[in-house]
This record gives sequence, C-alpha cells and structure tokens, in this order.
Amino acid sequence: MTRRSVVVLDLDGTLVDERDTVDRAFLAAGRAVRRMTGVDALRFARTARVTAQRLWWKATWIDPLSDAFGLSAWDGLSEDFRGAVPELDRLRAWLPDFRRAAWRLTLDAVGVADPGAAEAAGAAYAEHRHRDVRLLAGAAVLVERLVAEERRLVVLTNGPGDGQRRKVERAGLLAHVRDVVVSTEVGFAKPDPRAVALAVARAGGRCEEAVMVGDTYDRDVLGALACEVPVVWIAGPAPVALPAHPLVAPVRSTEEVLSALYAVDGVRARPTG
Repeated sequence: MTRRSVVVLDLDGTLVDERDTVDRAFLAAGRAVRRMTGVDALRFARTARVTAQRLWWKATWIDPLSDAFGLSAWDGLSEDFRGAVPELDRLRAWLPDFRRAAWRLTLDAVGVADPGAAEAAGAAYAEHRHRDVRLLAGAAVLVERLVAEERRLVVLTNGPGDGQRRKVERAGLLAHVRDVVVSTEVGFAKPDPRAVALAVARAGGRCEEAVMVGDTYDRDVLGALACEVPVVWIAGPAPVALPAHPLVAPVRSTEEVLSALYAVDGVRARPTG
C-alpha cells in the first residue's frame, strides 16, 4: 500500500460546520435591532435573510461570479473580499450599497424607520458571521492523525478569502496545514482542475501523490477526478445514487474519512490520455 503524502481538504461541510452560522448571524442582527426598536428578533432575522438573497440575485451580473467563485449573499453582508482577483473589483465596489440596501429594505419590511438600526444590524451580523466556528465531529481527529503521519495537508475552498481564512484560523486548523487556497484569491474555483492541481503544488507534491476529501460532488469530486486524484466523498447519510467510480470512496460523515483514506491509499490514479 502506497500512502498518499498530500491530502487536499475542503473546508465547509468537510472540516467546519457551516450550516447554522448564517442563522446565528442573522439572529444576532435581529437582537441588535430589537434592543433599539422592540421589533421581534426572529421576525427580523427571517425577513433579512430573504431580503438579502433577493437583492443579491437581482443584480444579474452577480450570477456568473457567484457560480465561478462559490459566493453567496451571506458573504456579501460580512466579507470585504480582501486579496481578491481583479475580476471581483466590481463586486467589491458594490458591497457597501448592497449592505445598506439589504438592511434598509429589511427595516422597511418590519415597519422600522430608525436609520441607526441598519448600522447596528450590519455590525452585529458581521461580528457573529464567523464568531462560533465549529469543527465537525471527527475533523479534529482526522487532522491530528494525518499530521502525525507526516502527510502534507492543504485546504482548498471556494468563497471569499478573508472569511474562509478566518474560519480556518478560528477552527484551530491554521497551524496544521501547509497552505489555504481560496477561489477568490487565485482566480478559479473547484471543479476547475487548476484548483486541485494548485493546492497539490502548494503542498509541495504531485497529483499522483494526492487524495482529495470533500462533501460536494459537483465541486470537490469532479474537481479531483479532473486531475485523476482519488477522492473521499462525504456524501451524507442518504447519498445521491450515482454510478460507482474506482477513484471515488463515498462515506457518510467526516468521522468515516480516515478509514476510507487508508483504503484509498492503495488506489492508483488511472493513466491519462
């Protein structure tokens, strides 16, 4: 069995639990507004979530950028996209207007006319967006074991660089990985094969020495297969029925990744061409 020396790790849904962070941030915004105006915090949070998403997609030019880099309205409300490639300059310049409009329209919808409440909501949302970063069950053990085995780890993630790097740091992962490769900073995102290839190179390895771990088929699995890199796919407890592939090892959760990785170690990438 040949141990693969480079492990490319997705972030959200693989190492970090991202599911509830947006809800907590919107609720924090609602509580900030409630303290100022008495409006129901949960009502405000639900209204703000819908309003922000509608406003985000109303800008039709956003669609290709969101798809290309893996972005969302939630990112637009909290991140500054520092270090982003020039292709995102228009988005970065639009963000202040987007945020002001999102909070103002939400306040209008709940019948609040206090202009200071919009600023308070925005500040509370941004403060709480990545305040409580939680590792998924099994993630800490996975990372610790791979580091102990002297494997070279690299995080490959789509999204805004400032937000994704903040997650890595607050989750306690930064000291354990060789690098963090983020779509908005390098100019391309999974499943573009350049993303996986660059992550492997940043870890000082080659694709034939690497394995990918991720939870999304369209992004992580297809990106890895485009480089002939085996992938442990965290498919969830009820995975979508897809044709079996010799380089894809489906598991139900992050807790099952380690054993699957050991099995994948014996899988050799098929020759290209």
